[in-house]
Amino acid sequence: MTTKEELLERAQLVRIHEANCEIEYPTRDEANFRLAIMKRIGWQFPLKEVRRVQIEGPIIAVAPRPAPPARSK
Repeated sequence: MTTKEELLERAQLVRIHEANCEIEYPTRDEANFRLAIMKRIGWQFPLKEVRRVQIEGPIIAVAPRPAPPARSK
C-alpha cells in the first residue's frame, strides 16, 4: 500500500519535471537534473514500460541556444 508521503513525493517529482521541461535550452546541469528526475519518476511508478528502459547519463554536451534574429533598422 502506498502511503500519503509517497504519493506527495510522486506528485512533487512530476511537478518538478514538468517545470524543468519548460526550459527550452537547458544548461548541462539543468539537463542532468532533468535526467535524474526522470530516473526517480521511473523508479517511483511501477510501469512495465519504464522498468525495461535504460536511461543513460550524465549529459556532457547540450544544444546551444540559437542567436536572436537580427533587427532591421
